[in-house]
Amino acid sequence: MERDDGRGAALGAPRRGAPSREGWRPGVFDLMPIGVGLWSPEGFLEHANPVLCDLLGATPPELVGGELLDLVDPGERVSAAAAVTDVLDGHRNAASVVIRVAGPDALVPRAVSSTGSGPRGQWPVTMHLTGYYGADGRVAGLVGQVFDFEAAEPSTPLPKGLVQVLEEGSDFLLVVEADGTVSYGNRSARGALGVDTSVARTTTLVDVLDGDSLEFFREVVEPAVAADGAWQGELFFRDRDDQALPVSARFVSHQPVGTTREAHPAGAISIFARDITDLKNAERRLRQLATHDYLTGLPNRLLLYDRLELALNRYVRYGTPVALMFCDLDGFKPVNDRHGHAVGDAVLMEVADRIHSVVRDTDTAARVGGDEFAVLVEGVDDMDQLTAVAQRLVSRVAEPVPVGPVTTEIGVSIGLAVASASCHEVDTLVALADSAMYRAKAAGRGRYVVVTDPEDA
Repeated sequence: MERDDGRGAALGAPRRGAPSREGWRPGVFDLMPIGVGLWSPEGFLEHANPVLCDLLGATPPELVGGELLDLVDPGERVSAAAAVTDVLDGHRNAASVVIRVAGPDALVPRAVSSTGSGPRGQWPVTMHLTGYYGADGRVAGLVGQVFDFEAAEPSTPLPKGLVQVLEEGSDFLLVVEADGTVSYGNRSARGALGVDTSVARTTTLVDVLDGDSLEFFREVVEPAVAADGAWQGELFFRDRDDQALPVSARFVSHQPVGTTREAHPAGAISIFARDITDLKNAERRLRQLATHDYLTGLPNRLLLYDRLELALNRYVRYGTPVALMFCDLDGFKPVNDRHGHAVGDAVLMEVADRIHSVVRDTDTAARVGGDEFAVLVEGVDDMDQLTAVAQRLVSRVAEPVPVGPVTTEIGVSIGLAVASASCHEVDTLVALADSAMYRAKAAGRGRYVVVTDPEDA
């Protein structure tokens, strides 16, 4: 459903194919074999053709000046009043209402339905209403036409209390017309989404859906609703503060499946939606716990290996340089043994911060074990730059770490491995960096060792 951007202009100029007052001279439709009435913008009958007079069981003088809603089935008057207002205001092209008529049996051979809702000669039929336009191009009134004289069943009233349940429910309920106008929003939709169905400020589907979700609706949801009658899934609304709001939504078409329209395939729809912000936050928290170290907040081994695999795929395909540094702390165990795990945890968090202060935001610094860290560097092919980073890490970690009244001193040994034609698999590069790290420890700790060939490991 696309918003009718010409809606406002339609009040100033007739729509394409819309009837004008000139086309509805009484002499023209008095000869029609259908019931036709002409109502003023205020809803008063100006003219009724002979067929409509027979249907209503009255003469023209008795009918002219009567109100349109007086003809409507009592159970339909509230919805009919809203529909008539929408047509007069240019918000929709046409509407159907159920009216009570009384006429000769010869005119309507099947006058009374099997259920019969009144005495013979009084029954409900459907009248179709469209707006007509005056010489100035503005809506000048309504044309009502009765094509089918067979009895129509009035709408089944909602069970007692259901309207209040829908209105007061915490979920969002919206009714969207074929032109994209939101004709109803329950209390939750009005409050959280800022839905306004007044004439002064009509909300449209463009106002409700977030930008990407609006495109998704047009490309995926609307065709599915037109074909299957409904669609269910997740997308984003925009709340009254113009912030994206994740929802689980179901879109249901008001028209039978397959009766598509060229301009608005899904026709009018109802949208039932639930705010799933809490669920999405919980999902993000679970992903964070699954892929990040609980103490330092750094990516864990799982996420490091995932990013390393992607980086090596880019190396194989595009030649993007990849380097991996394995960092093992020197002298950390005595800190834990002497001062306890609380001090040890504080030292690990400080080391994580220091690593972050040295590497780029685009690099991945991870904690892969108790006192083991790693740094994935992508896009640097200058060995001098890589070794400079390794040396800064050695120097930065070696600085004293004050924890309350305690000052600890640790170091780090680093193994630096670089992807190459003979080393571009995850396990191979990890093993190479790990081997280089042990060589750094064996050489005296507090230093780095570079290995570029697996045979040198």
